[in-house]
Order: sequence, then structure tokens, then C-alpha cells
Amino acid sequence: MPATPLVSVVVPMYNDSRTVDLCLASVLAQSHPAVEVIVVDDASTDDSAARAAAHPVTLVRAERNGGPGASRNLGVRHATGDIVFFLDADLAMHPDAVAEAVTLFAEHPEYGAVFGVPDKEPLFPEGPVGQYRILQYHYWRKSAEGLVSGGFYALGAVRRDAFLDAGWFNPALRQTEEIDHAERLAARHPMLLTSRVRGRLSDENRMRPLLRKAFVRSRLRVPFYLGRGRAMQGMETPGRAVASLLAALTLLSLPLIAWRPPVAIATALLLAAFVLTDLGQYRFVRQERGYRFLALFTLCHLLLNAVVTAGLAAGLAQFAVSPRFRRMYRPDGAEGPPAVRRPEPTGARRLARRLRTWYGRALVGATGLWLMYAFFRWSVSGRWHWAILLDAVPPVFLVGVPLFLLLAATAACGPRRGWALGLALPPLLLGLTTGSGLNWPALWHGERSVPPGALHVVSFNTQYWAASTGVDRLYELIHRQNADVYLFQEHVVWQPGLGEDGYRRLDDDARLAAEFPGYHIARTGELLTVSRYPVVSQRSVGTGAELGPDPAFSRVFARDKVMRTDLRVGPTVLSVYNVHITVPLAPDLSPFSGFDFDSYFKRKFAWRQEEIRGLEADLADNPNRTLIAGDFNASPAMRDLDGLRSLAEDAIRANNDFLPLSWKDSAPAGFDWDSAVNRPYPFWRLDWSFTRGPVKVHRYDFRPAEGISEHRLQDLWLSL
Repeated sequence: MPATPLVSVVVPMYNDSRTVDLCLASVLAQSHPAVEVIVVDDASTDDSAARAAAHPVTLVRAERNGGPGASRNLGVRHATGDIVFFLDADLAMHPDAVAEAVTLFAEHPEYGAVFGVPDKEPLFPEGPVGQYRILQYHYWRKSAEGLVSGGFYALGAVRRDAFLDAGWFNPALRQTEEIDHAERLAARHPMLLTSRVRGRLSDENRMRPLLRKAFVRSRLRVPFYLGRGRAMQGMETPGRAVASLLAALTLLSLPLIAWRPPVAIATALLLAAFVLTDLGQYRFVRQERGYRFLALFTLCHLLLNAVVTAGLAAGLAQFAVSPRFRRMYRPDGAEGPPAVRRPEPTGARRLARRLRTWYGRALVGATGLWLMYAFFRWSVSGRWHWAILLDAVPPVFLVGVPLFLLLAATAACGPRRGWALGLALPPLLLGLTTGSGLNWPALWHGERSVPPGALHVVSFNTQYWAASTGVDRLYELIHRQNADVYLFQEHVVWQPGLGEDGYRRLDDDARLAAEFPGYHIARTGELLTVSRYPVVSQRSVGTGAELGPDPAFSRVFARDKVMRTDLRVGPTVLSVYNVHITVPLAPDLSPFSGFDFDSYFKRKFAWRQEEIRGLEADLADNPNRTLIAGDFNASPAMRDLDGLRSLAEDAIRANNDFLPLSWKDSAPAGFDWDSAVNRPYPFWRLDWSFTRGPVKVHRYDFRPAEGISEHRLQDLWLSL
């Protein structure tokens, strides 16, 4: 290279009439004495070409709009210099920018490219969005000074021989041509990012186009990252990658605050974590513009990062289904030579590579789909009537599936292993903290002792009063419990084949009195409470209280789902709520029938919400010590009981099972432990008990039903 090399400044231009004069004036004012200027008009539709032609430059016109990569290639073909300096038309460089780049190449002949850093002051006075973008650009590039693997071709010099060695820009790429070319260039020559080469930039000043560009670019980067297994060295740090995910979670949590105000604490923690991932950036903004602008900057950056996450998710989905998308960074479409040439592999190696590749792609696709399912299910559970289909998954699967995917990821090869691991971790954390049904206190507390005088309560869904096994077996089971208070659900006669009209009142008052001498009996509809303690009052709660006079029993069964019975226990009144919330889904419904499922789910969802909200309202106004127990037809994965959990305490803390279970669909012999078939495999817990006020639960167990019911008995010992 000569002592004073000729530098060819290549300026791609498309509708840049606002900035092209300042840009070209800055080039013509360079202190380096040997500069030629090639302006490539990429079929502009404004007067950019006429403005450029007014300057002493070489103007090259493209026949059709081809994007920045194709324009740069065209400019290099017309360039004659030993160094090609790429400059975007919306950027004006400092007078010594070219001279500094030439000096750096002279000091370090091994460098293939020298990229500059835009100033923190914009080319024009900008609005709030433009100021945010300029400051963010400046800080990210300033903080990444040094050797990099990503290029900033808006302000960057490349040795001509290094450029030709790496190959031309891929004209098929319009938004990510820089990362593709820089990756090929960095594989052959070191590249430097330095603030010795500077300029002033004019960037997008409106939020909507900025977010659209961020979405598209992040989506298009997915096949690049998956194909190479790494991000670009320099600006793209692990902390900033995490920040994008935190931003999305922060915004997703905002709508939940109106429904559950305590969620605001989680939102604040997510926002704090988002800021901490790049704390130096926010310190820099505060020092430059103060706290007021810092708030605006943080909001813009939060929105941008959330959109980046959305773009990555869209890219993952497209990657899983589109072979063309997966191949977009292959060198086949580039104008230069391939990035890497390897010997042709043998047939066995090609087959093994193909199998590994498809395994990794399938795994990444499955993991991405589960990630979307997990967060979508969590966001709509308890809010949308069709969410029951998403909530029907056994809760333990919310942990088991991502654990399986993590294990499967260890068998993947190359970059897909990291992607699969990263995609499986968020749903695993969500499953561990919400909806899995795992009883963490069971890991550290031992067997609970029951003090003398404790109150013994049993709650049991009797499955139509033991219709399949006979009532005598039911009474045998009940009497062995020797409880002080019994809460029974489905104390009813059911005639199969009539659907919701097949329920009849069970007239067995005489036998109840004979079986429970000395006990007090309260009943309504299907709910039956039997107590050794006197009944102070009894009433239906919620929808049951709103039924008119003398309703049909089928109507009572359908809507009278919560009964409150106040018991006199010594000097204390204990309010006992016997609960059987409407079932959200009948497992025997055929999806291939002409049944109107939408109306069915909507009706069931509305009924459940009315019943649960009615229970919550009565509970909030009840000053007594309280026990709530029964069949809620809600698994831990369903968020229907979130409001009740905020008012009362789940008794599960006194249970010793790490995975407490109370129901198994169509169990032929209940939950007996006599064979592998009848064991309580990890499916669902639908039966719950809660307490409110100074009520201490000493022990809470699920007892075998001995084949009488698909539900297990809830067995509680408590003190008032």
C-alpha cells in the first residue's frame, strides 16, 4: 500500500435528499489528500440524485432498487482506491475520519477493516425518539471499542484486497447484509471498532418505523445465529440478550396489574432487572441528559427490546417451517466466493449431519412452540373460556416437558443445543414458580403431629353418593374416618343418559340421621355437611342464593355450588364452606360431533366465574374463622383460584406429598396402592382446602377412596 493511498468513499443512497448535501460536503472536506467519491443512487424517487450530481463526485445510478448490499457492490466496482470507505448518506463524518482510518491501517497492516463510532450529538436536532436512538447507538459502539466480529458499514473503511478476499455483499439480503459480510471478513482479517473514526448520524425519529425495523432485523438474524451458534462479538452481549426477554416479560405483566395489583411488584422487579443488565448505558444517559430524559430513554429502550424478542420468536417459528428461510445466509446467492470451502463429505457423514441437523431443528421448533404455549396458557388461564383446553394438561407436565427438552438439548449438536437450552429455561422457570402443583414445603418439614383436641374434618366428592359401588361401602369408609365434620359433594342421584337433566334429589334423611346419631345435618342441592357441632346458621352462597322459589332440582344442582354453614365450636364460630365448583369440561364429549363447544365452554366458564367470585365476596365480608373445602374442579395450572388464594391460605403447607394429587380420570379402583394400574400417577389435584383467620392446620392428607370415587378424601386436622 503506498504512503498516501487512494481512498474510495462509497456512498449508497436512497431518498436521502435531507442529508446527502451534508454527507458529501463532509467527504469533500476530508484532510486526507487522496479521496475519490462514488455515490450510488439506488433508484431514488426524490431529488437525491440531482443534489448529489451538484457535487464533484462520480454518480452511479442503479437500474432498480436493490438495497444497500447491492449498492455497495456497485460502488466497489467503480472504485479504484486501495481502501474502500463505506459511508451511509444519512451520516456526515469528521474531517479527519479518512485520515485516521488510513493511519490505523498503516499502524496495523493486518487489519481488514476499521469501523467508526457515531457521535452522541445527531446530525440534525432530533425529536425524543431520534435522540434516544443516537445516544443508544453511540454508547453501544463506544462501549464495544476494540476487535469485533460485527461490522458498522455506515461508517467504515475496508482494505480492497480484504473485501475481495471475503467476497461481495449478498444482494439477496436487505436488512442484514452487514452481519453476513462482516462474519466472512472477520474469519480472514481482524476488524477494529474505534472512536478515532467519527461522524454524526441522522436516524429514525418516529417510534413505529423504528420498532418495525427492529422486528424485521431481529427476525432475519435467527437463521444467522442458529447457523453459526454465536452472537457478534462486541455490542451483542449476553446481558443485552437477557434484557430483550426481560423487556417482553415486563410489558406482558402490565395488563395483569389491573386484575391483580400485587403483580406490580413483579413488574417492578422485572423492570429493575432489565435496567441492571446494561446499567452503564443508563448512567451514561443520565449524565448526558438528566433524569427526565432517562425516563423517556428507558421507555423507548423497553419497547425496542420487547419488539426484538417478538422478532426473534417470529424468526424461530419461520425457521422451523421454512427451508428457504434457513438457507438465507448460505453463500449460494452472494456475488463473491463462498465463505468456507470444505472437502465434500462422505455419504455416511452427509446422512449423519442431515440427521443431526433435522434433530436440532425439530428440537428448537418443539422447544419454541412449548415456550409460546407455556406463556400463552399462563396469560389466558382464567380469562378466556377456551383456555380450559390449554389448562387440561397435567400440571406436572409444565415442569416435566421443559426438563425433558433440556435433557434432549444435551444430545443436540452445534448452535441448536444452545438455542434449545435457552428456549426451554423460561417455561421451566414459569412452571416451577406457577402452576406445577409442587408442594415445596414438603421437602423440609417432617411428619406433623396433631395436638389433643384438634378438630378433624373430612371433605369428599362421593361420585353420586357411591352410585357405582353402593352406599353401604361408602358409610363403612366414612365411619372409619371418625371425623368431627364431614363435607360431602355429589350427594345426589344421577340417571345416566339424560345429561344435565339427569340429577335427582336424594331423599335419605332418615338414613342420615341413623348413620350419624348426635350429628347436625345441613344440606342444599348436592352439598351435604354433617357436624358434631351445633349449626348456628346455614345458607347458599353466590349463585345458589339467587335462585327463585321452588326451582327444579336440576337447576339447583347446576347453580347451588357453595354452602356456608356456621358452626358453634366452643366459644368460637367457625364458618365452613362446602364447595363443588362447576366442572369446566366433560371428558366424554366427542370433538367430532356437531356439539356447540363454544357456547358450552362459554356457559361453563361464566358459571365458574360467578361461583368463585360469589365465594370470594362472601368470604371477604365474613369476620369468622373460616374453612373452605371441596371439589373446585381446578388444577394448580388453572388460575381460577388466584383471587381465593389472596384471601385465604392453602392448607397444602401441612401436606407431606411433594406432588399432592386428588383425582385420576376413570380410575377403576380409585387411588389404592394395590397395583401399578391403580397408583395415583401424576395427573391432577382438583380438591382443595383453605383457611382464613387464626386457624392452624396441623395435618392435611389425601386418603384412598377405596374405589368408591375417582376423588381422594381430604383429611384435615386443625385448631381454632
